[in-house]
Amino acid sequence: MNRYLQQLRKDSKDGKGASDSIFQLGSILRNGWLIVSVAIIVATLGIIYALTMTPVYESNMLIEIKRNASLPGENQAETPAATEIEILRSRSILSGVVNSLKLDITVEPKLFPVVGSFIAKKNKKVSNPGLFGLGGYVWGSEFARISVFNMPAPLMRKPFVLTIADNHEFTLTQEELAIRMRGQIANMARAHTKYGLIEILVSETSAKPGAQFVVSRIPASQVVAGLQKSLAISEKGRQSNVIGVSLRGSKPELISRILNELGSEYVRQQVAEKSGEAKKALAFYNQQAEESKKILQKLDARLAEVLRRHGTSDLSEEARTLAEQSVALQTKLAEKEQKKVELLGRFAELHPEIITATRNIEDASRDLSRIEAKRQVIAAAQQEIISLNRDKQINSEMNVALLNTRQKLDALTQYNNVHVRLVDRAEVPMQPVTLKLSVMIVTACLLGLVLGVLASMLKNAIVGRHQGAEGVESVRRIMISAGNPNYEVDNRADKKSTES
Repeated sequence: MNRYLQQLRKDSKDGKGASDSIFQLGSILRNGWLIVSVAIIVATLGIIYALTMTPVYESNMLIEIKRNASLPGENQAETPAATEIEILRSRSILSGVVNSLKLDITVEPKLFPVVGSFIAKKNKKVSNPGLFGLGGYVWGSEFARISVFNMPAPLMRKPFVLTIADNHEFTLTQEELAIRMRGQIANMARAHTKYGLIEILVSETSAKPGAQFVVSRIPASQVVAGLQKSLAISEKGRQSNVIGVSLRGSKPELISRILNELGSEYVRQQVAEKSGEAKKALAFYNQQAEESKKILQKLDARLAEVLRRHGTSDLSEEARTLAEQSVALQTKLAEKEQKKVELLGRFAELHPEIITATRNIEDASRDLSRIEAKRQVIAAAQQEIISLNRDKQINSEMNVALLNTRQKLDALTQYNNVHVRLVDRAEVPMQPVTLKLSVMIVTACLLGLVLGVLASMLKNAIVGRHQGAEGVESVRRIMISAGNPNYEVDNRADKKSTES
């Protein structure tokens, strides 16, 4: 009997290699209900996830950092992009973006759970709000824009419900805090509560009466911090001075607006900074040029006064004439003195001719002294004029240098206004970076089928092991009852050889 069972096992092992795959496939397909059930459950869950999942879009822009034109002798930084990246991510820039786009005010239409978002995306028209007229749910392209939403600090982050009413009116409620106020669209509405003053300006709406929106106000610092984490800013290439900025989000129009506003705010601040520096420099040079002009005017006035005082406009000519007169008087004086010496040899001191000669010498000496005194005055005036002309020349050259520097600064200011350039502005992305809805549905169905097959294989393995254990136990009982006590030993040996 033992030999017969061993031969039976051997024949079974030989035939197993040829038909194993067919048997396994058949055993898997026999659990069709299990495969279909698992596939339907997984596919249903996947489709629900695909329908409710919000797609993620990505938008980007490019900014070029140009080198600054500099004055001679000034050093220019070689790689300004690393610094500009930190400036782009700074609170100064992002705060301007948040304030301009009102990113700290969130306005979301009240959608029905699970399927409301999917239906609203497909519906491009304004819908009738509510589910069977109740709930205030919207199902289409409704929107509301809020320009002002001021509130005390304790109410920050609290959700308010904005309900559109008839006659361009609305109500704003917060059930937990028992706050309720009414207002007119496009008009500022105010309400005094125990927490403080609430101000809201609903600038525009597109919804039917009864539609509801969930609005809240988030601290601007929190929004700025979130933007700092979400923005991906990097230099394109090594030392290229071209910066790429990208942002991901569920609203394609909003992320493109944020990026474009970021670029515009960055350029505005760069221009303002350069213009401020240029204005300070221009003010300094204008002040210096004005002072130089006043000095020149004073020098011209002093020069005119000197010439007026001497009654001539050409002191050089007058000095030359006086020099000629002085030489002539000196010659005449020498002749008179020579003549007196000759007369003294012939006459006494009191002789009339000697007295006349002495008087002529004295007259010539007085004329010569008067001319020499006048020459000294003219010489002093000439020296003063020379000094004034030298000062005029120095100040004129300084004034010309100041004017040239100011003109160069004007040119540099105009150039620095385009220190940065938006190479590519952010466009509204059309395709999400996540998988498409159709791809996700097909993937969910395939995944359900694969998991169904795996579940069938797992079931077959569990059932096969259980049935094998029961078969071996029944054979053992039959052999023992047939009076073969060595079956246990042979069976264990055969089992060990099979395992080895």
